Amino acid sequence: MLTQLHIHNLVTIQELHIEFHPGTTVITGETGAGKSILIDAIELALGSRASPDIVRLGQEKADVSLCFDVSKLPEARQWLKNYDLEQNTHECIIRRTVHRDGRSRSFINGMPTTLQPLRELSELLIQIHGQHEHQSLLKPDVQRMLLDRYAGHQQWVDAVYTLAEEWQQLQREIHALHGLIEERNTHGEFLKFQLQELEDCHITPDEFQQLDIEHKQLAHAGELLQHINHALHSLTEQEEYNALQALNQALQALEVIQQVDPKISAWVETIKSVIIDVSDLEDELHRYLDRVNLNPERLQWLEERIRTLFDIARKHKVGPHELLDLQKKLAAEFNELATSDARLGELISKRDIVESKYADTAKKLSAGRHLAAKKLAEEITAMMQQLSLLDAEFHVHFEYDTTPMIAPHGTEKIIFYIKTNLGQSLQPLAKIASGGELSRIGLALHLATASQHATPSLLFDEVDVGVGGGTAEIIGKLLRRLGTSHQVLCITHQPHVAALGHQHIRVAKTVQENMTLTHIQALTQHERVQELARMLGGVEITPKTLAHAQELVEKLN
Repeated sequence: MLTQLHIHNLVTIQELHIEFHPGTTVITGETGAGKSILIDAIELALGSRASPDIVRLGQEKADVSLCFDVSKLPEARQWLKNYDLEQNTHECIIRRTVHRDGRSRSFINGMPTTLQPLRELSELLIQIHGQHEHQSLLKPDVQRMLLDRYAGHQQWVDAVYTLAEEWQQLQREIHALHGLIEERNTHGEFLKFQLQELEDCHITPDEFQQLDIEHKQLAHAGELLQHINHALHSLTEQEEYNALQALNQALQALEVIQQVDPKISAWVETIKSVIIDVSDLEDELHRYLDRVNLNPERLQWLEERIRTLFDIARKHKVGPHELLDLQKKLAAEFNELATSDARLGELISKRDIVESKYADTAKKLSAGRHLAAKKLAEEITAMMQQLSLLDAEFHVHFEYDTTPMIAPHGTEKIIFYIKTNLGQSLQPLAKIASGGELSRIGLALHLATASQHATPSLLFDEVDVGVGGGTAEIIGKLLRRLGTSHQVLCITHQPHVAALGHQHIRVAKTVQENMTLTHIQALTQHERVQELARMLGGVEITPKTLAHAQELVEKLN
């Protein structure tokens, strides 16, 4: 529910802070006092279009803040959590600033936001009914939602939505697979030729790298033999003098004197280790020489094989070392093409099953909607007639597309139709309802769906326009009743409505130093009687008027 409203430098309001309570709050004031500023301020904070003209004269910016208690609003809390905006206090603070140069900024719990998310959140917090942008009753989606809430068949709504989403996903997969099959028919033979060419090469893992190493060895076999033999000769095989002989001589020399200085023992051990390493190296060089041979035939075969791999790699625009990966990729593509017909059959079969389930579930949803629509129409028609729309008639119209569709919200479009006067034909609500009529229709709808309605705060403007005292009293009682399950804010011109509020707020206008200022104040019981007397008697308040106002408060409460 809305708990606080703070306004700074908005039109004629210099500074305002007001707290709201549960139940029904009535807002009154003389004509032109600025009652609509409250609605304008709330709508502004919730994302309506901002004009620089709303900034109070002589100031640089206007600022509006709303504080909502979301402790009992799981949908709103989940929305905040999804956007990482949830607070431990279960409060949601929405703020909007508008600058003189036209710039505006919005914040949710202190974090900057754009208008679209802000409007999404506002629909979970408050609904405004009147001649304003937030006339959500005119939206077909809202009308469908209200009917479904009234019917109380959310399980069918959810099931239809889930099946429609599943059907759409299958349809996308089928469409993609059709494209794949078409590609197979166009390019399948060429893909098969490419794959066969690679398979005929009998490429093995790491083959190119191994061929390259062996080719280098054979191509440089003579050079390898010459230099390795030279290395062996220098290390161990030269009779006159070689490295191994020199190491042994050095070892013998140090062993003679190692008893003189302990440090020499470490050198002895180092030379012994080097001698072992040289002996091991000699064995390795001999083994390598055994493998190196001059084989022109093998060298020629290697060169031809490498040339073949290079040629096919160039054709496929890959490196020779990537040919085996390419072969595997083409094999997977060909296998996918080969099995696409079977996969397509599976998807179509699954889609048909989902479509059948959707048809059955949508049929149950539609039957529930028709049953609820008749009952809702009767209830709203009766309530509208109580609300001084004596010739009004309400009807829930169902529209069906000539082409059957799997839609997430069912097979029909829900449109509220009304007529408010004799001789009129039923027409969509959006076409003929005035602001006052729309407020009363909204009141009737919210009363009918109060037990299922999730939006906690409702704001009605001009709900009592053009009605007399008797009807106004009925409206007041209905608003008070609605206030037992929702927070209701109502701007009213009727004392019979104002007398039935749980909280009473007065809007007044004063002039100070040639500046018009709007003041808003929550009334005490005594001040409330004074305000009702003003509404009953006009400028002059007599003892009789005060008595009448006191009687209204006592009688209607």
